[in-house]
Amino acid sequence: MPIATCPRCKRVFDKGSIPVCPKCESDEQSDYERIREVLERLPHLNAEEIALEADIDRDTVLRMLEQGLIQNVSINQQIKCGRCGAPAISISKRLCQACLEKMNAEAALAQSKVKLPPKKSAQVGETMMNVRKTIQSKRKAP
Repeated sequence: MPIATCPRCKRVFDKGSIPVCPKCESDEQSDYERIREVLERLPHLNAEEIALEADIDRDTVLRMLEQGLIQNVSINQQIKCGRCGAPAISISKRLCQACLEKMNAEAALAQSKVKLPPKKSAQVGETMMNVRKTIQSKRKAP
């Protein structure tokens, strides 16, 4: 099982299908229920308003949103691209599709400009060829 750090208590635990440690699982479930109740009553709140209304930490609301446990159109619409300010793809990416494609193109261009030194095996091969030629030329000489 993969090892992870619990986002609630910061302890290391064996991560299974739940995102928090076994000690925090009941608290996570109760927070989830409170968030769902708030969203059912008031579906157009943003993350901070949901956190205040449910008396939960804003980071918990955002984490549950990133994990796909909850969805709210108004929260997703407020996420802006870090480069141009357009609506972002997701909370975790924080870029719009156009800027993401531009960054990928810039990275590919930068990678193509990087010049790596020749491999040592090629240099060794050339040296061996020169040694062979020298030996052959000395054998032919009377």
